[in-house]
Amino acid sequence: MKTRMKKVSALVLAAAMAMGTYTSAFAADMTVYLRSIGKDATAPTPELSFTVHNVNSTMSIYKALELAPNTKGMLDTGVTLSTEWSRVTNKDNTEDWYLTYLKASDANAKVEYEAENNGGNTKLYKDSEGNYIGGVYEGNSWMWCMADATSYPEDITLSDQKCKDSNFAIILSYDYSSFKWGDTTGTPEP
Repeated sequence: MKTRMKKVSALVLAAAMAMGTYTSAFAADMTVYLRSIGKDATAPTPELSFTVHNVNSTMSIYKALELAPNTKGMLDTGVTLSTEWSRVTNKDNTEDWYLTYLKASDANAKVEYEAENNGGNTKLYKDSEGNYIGGVYEGNSWMWCMADATSYPEDITLSDQKCKDSNFAIILSYDYSSFKWGDTTGTPEP
């Protein structure tokens, strides 16, 4: 009986150690680079980046940025992060979260970065029944891409994009944009 207990204990210990190694093997760091570009960008443009530690492919980038300010060890000492998000329920009842405000600071480098979306529709078009059918959006808003990408993703939000199991980087960019959406062939509202 004593020999059997030793074998079971050894197996339990080995399993626990293997699970610990498995979990920690997939913890990664996500470096976040902040920038501000475009027409009338009101945010300051200091050089600021920070790292979110202990991310993995079970969490979205949105979730990692949400957890980081309140989870010990996810941000380096001296780094603070505050974000606000807008929730959108899609036609298929899935949810997406869009970054609307970000404030980050690094006390060690004495750098702070803060910007809030300020865009909106500047022209709206209606059909003969009074329903909105199109418009023109203009303003500054938070955009994102992987650091090794050449353009912003069209259909993937921060809440859909999963973190990686190895170290990676993203760019959060406070950009000016202006684009037409829907049907803009008529006369816009005054």
